[in-house]
Amino acid sequence: MWRRLCRTILPALLLALPCHAAWAADRADENEVKAAVIYNLLLFIQWPPQTTPSAGFHFCVLDEGALTAALRRHEGKKVLGQTLGIRRSGTTPEELDRCAAVMVEAGSAGLLARLGALARTRALLVIAEGANAVDRGAMIGLHTDGGRVTFDINYGAMKRSGLAPSSKILKLARNLIE
Repeated sequence: MWRRLCRTILPALLLALPCHAAWAADRADENEVKAAVIYNLLLFIQWPPQTTPSAGFHFCVLDEGALTAALRRHEGKKVLGQTLGIRRSGTTPEELDRCAAVMVEAGSAGLLARLGALARTRALLVIAEGANAVDRGAMIGLHTDGGRVTFDINYGAMKRSGLAPSSKILKLARNLIE
């Protein structure tokens, strides 16, 4: 019985492994592309002068997922003339005090709404994954559309926070909410 089971299931498992490996590689590439998009978006956004501490540009993350790992490869690069630092943070206003931007890989609508409300009181860029992220409180929502990484921008929320995105990234956005 074991032999017959091994003869039928083992080949199926071996055939499935390359598909799983290809899917995992595609997912890793997707996160690398998203991380590059995030880094490049940071280069085309102006923060009010008093909001970026001279000790570096602090990009905060709420969890340590695959996108965060890909984003860490950009750590040490320059943003607004300062060194990009990726740091893990909590969600309270005090914990987010030193953050110029915060990314939510997977979050509830309630969390994004709280971060969006906090961003209305100070210059804090809120980035999240998901097709509806900007509707739930993010300023920039990253998602995959037909195998391509795209993003939406909530321009009104960015302006209320004191952030000024370049016209170049506004043109590249899939959707722009005023």
